[in-house]
Parts: sequence; structure tokens; C-alpha cells
Amino acid sequence: MKVALIFLLLASGAVAQNLPAAPTVPPSCGPIQVSFDVKPDRHPHSLGQPGPGKALVYVFEEFQEASGGFITPTIRLGLDGDWAGATKGSSFLFFSVAPGEHHLCANWQSSSPQISNQYSLTSFTAESGKVYFFKVAPRVESFHDGGNAWRKDLAPMDRDGANYLIGISSLSRWRPHK
Repeated sequence: MKVALIFLLLASGAVAQNLPAAPTVPPSCGPIQVSFDVKPDRHPHSLGQPGPGKALVYVFEEFQEASGGFITPTIRLGLDGDWAGATKGSSFLFFSVAPGEHHLCANWQSSSPQISNQYSLTSFTAESGKVYFFKVAPRVESFHDGGNAWRKDLAPMDRDGANYLIGISSLSRWRPHK
């Protein structure tokens, strides 16, 4: 009886050690269980100006569909640990921030763990009265062995690129999915 109890305790410890770890969400992102519904607003938009004592941040999603593809990604955008919103396809969103250091996160909203567990991260220091521009570019990366993977490159961009993208992109109207 003692041998069976010892074996059971040892075996349960081994099983616990082999269980997959819960996905780690970077601290700049929001809660993993939050998802968004996104609709495009195709009306013309122009770049805004930050409010008093604030900076303004624009994030553009520049999506180029893969040949034969049928998926248009929804990208969740996090700021300092909360979701700031989401984009879908070639769209953008913007939000105000206080001056100081901030951390951005881009994450593809997906039911597939292989896709939803990938993050793109960057940081910036905002100054009052300034406008900051970032682009997230989801794309398929093909490997020599025939496999594919989705990437979401998140990087700063300049005002000229932002002016171009605001002219050809839709404003992202998003709301948390219920």
C-alpha cells in the first residue's frame, strides 16, 4: 500500500511537470481573453492634433493578403497593459497618451494558439504636443521547407507614410466582443 501511494505521488508530480505552461502575455498587452469586433469607417479622415498636455498615437495596420488567402486578421493593440483597441485589414486607430514612457503590443486575435501566442512589442517616450506613428504589418513568411508562419512587425513610421496611409485606409471602429 505504501509503495502504491509513493508511486502515485511521484507519478502525479511527473505529470504536473509535463503539463504545458499557460501562455505568457507580455505586460504591455491586455488580458488574453478579451476580443474585439471591428468595422471599418471608410469616410475620409485627416491627422488630428493632440489635446493639451497630451501626445497622440496612430497605429496603422497595413495588410497585404497572401496569394490564395482568405483571412483578414484582427490585430489587438495594447498600451501599457490594457488593450487600446483593434484594427482589421488595412485600417488604423488613434488614441491620446500622457507624456512619458509607453509600451505598445500588437497581437493577432485568433482562436489558434500558434497565431494568438505571438506578439510584436515596442516602446517610445511621448512628449506633450507631439504625434507618434506606428505600423503593424501582418504577413506570411514562407520557409525553405515549405512551411509558413504569420508575422506582425510593429515599428515606428514617419509622418509622410502616415499621411499616405490615412488617405488609403479606413478608421477602425472597434468594440469588445461579448
